[in-house]
Amino acid sequence: MKGRVWVLSGVMTLASAGGAARIEAQGRLVGTVYDSVAAKPLSAAFVQLALVSDPSVSRSVRADDRGRFRVDSMAAGTWVMAVMHPRIDSLGIEQLARPVTTRGAGEQRMNLSIPSARSLMREVCGDTVIADGSGYVHGRLRRVAGSGVSSGTSESAARGQVEVQWVDMMVSVTKGVGVTRVPRRTATVAQADGAFTVCGVPAGGTVRVRGAHGTDTTGMIEMVVPEHGIARLDLTVGTVSHVDVDSVPMRRGQGVLRGRILGPLGQPLPNASAGVWGTGLTARTDSSGYWQLRQLPMGTHTVDIRAIGFQAEQHIVDIGDLADHELHSTLERMVTLDTVRTRALREQLFVPEIRAFEQRRRTGHGSFRGPAEVDQIMPSEAAHLFRTVPGVRVIPDMRSSLMLGYRILMRGGAAGASCVPDLIIDRVRIANDLHEGLIDDWVLFSQVRAVEVYQAITGTPPEFMRAGNQCGTIVIWTGRR
Repeated sequence: MKGRVWVLSGVMTLASAGGAARIEAQGRLVGTVYDSVAAKPLSAAFVQLALVSDPSVSRSVRADDRGRFRVDSMAAGTWVMAVMHPRIDSLGIEQLARPVTTRGAGEQRMNLSIPSARSLMREVCGDTVIADGSGYVHGRLRRVAGSGVSSGTSESAARGQVEVQWVDMMVSVTKGVGVTRVPRRTATVAQADGAFTVCGVPAGGTVRVRGAHGTDTTGMIEMVVPEHGIARLDLTVGTVSHVDVDSVPMRRGQGVLRGRILGPLGQPLPNASAGVWGTGLTARTDSSGYWQLRQLPMGTHTVDIRAIGFQAEQHIVDIGDLADHELHSTLERMVTLDTVRTRALREQLFVPEIRAFEQRRRTGHGSFRGPAEVDQIMPSEAAHLFRTVPGVRVIPDMRSSLMLGYRILMRGGAAGASCVPDLIIDRVRIANDLHEGLIDDWVLFSQVRAVEVYQAITGTPPEFMRAGNQCGTIVIWTGRR
């Protein structure tokens, strides 16, 4: 989107005393600003008017909590009315404006509204998005410049690329009723000012986003698209180097990030952890709750904050090479009644699979990662769960400059060459020619609850066997039924 100006929908009426308008030098304009996307008034919106014949003549006012505004001393003439608010920016609208003709007498009313989500999506992405119920992610792609984003220096990353991935869950009835996973991937090129829009993302769904400009990239960002289908995400790319950690390339750079982790009462949380996805770097808090990480890649990344007994948090941050920005996190305890009920219900549904999982673990065949181990590893990619498993190779997925994931290969066949293992997710077998070892295309790492790896057909449980498989089997559980 570039320079898109939306004309506000509005209704204007003239109120006069005694049924006849008196000609006065000044009038009054009143009205309400409404957010059609959120279906509520746009509180504290900034309303500005400029006289077309003399732009130096202007009026401005801020709406109240109910979106109501009042502008006095309105001379007769044609004015341009503009509304400004962070909410407007978040929807990808450059400016909301419309002409207003005033008569310079009495009171006139103008009710203004942000276009509906449906109207915005049709304008931005066309009728296709409306038909399939999807939405769009928009924002601005920037590049770290000077001394880094921590000092506020960044520049447009024109012609950079933004790619979005997600997994669609579809009900299939071809061979009985079942759930089919379908990986999706779409990309766009940023405009001259760095603005980008990616259409077709799932409204209300979870997506992974990464930006790139040449060899500069962001980290992997996971976000939930709002139910109305419009999400904003500004991205900053930075220089990245890689080092091998347990045979897995991890991201490094000159970035510095520090922070403090507190409990719900404002008390410091010692020995809590902070880690940046994709780097393998984790810091522990001191007795005052402070932590610091160095050698981080610069740009936009996800920080994972955890402490035993508290709900984990993820923060999307811009990392620079100066430690003048401090990330504050306040964690909530996990013992609230609603959380306990939710977790208990999920674990109850997952119990049969976990019980069978533990029984297979006790046989001694294969390699296993249970829920507790998955939580401890804190993977930034699903593939990272396999980096220390014997006989498994984790290599970067180089299908594009974005390196959106990793390919999982195992050793098989007579020559022991690398090959693509069988992949089973929640008892659904994914054909090898479809997944090609790209596990991250088929399951979000935040959904993985347990994994099993079997090296040879002789040690694979009967329910996971496939005739002709000479490359081993990977089984993933998400805890969904």
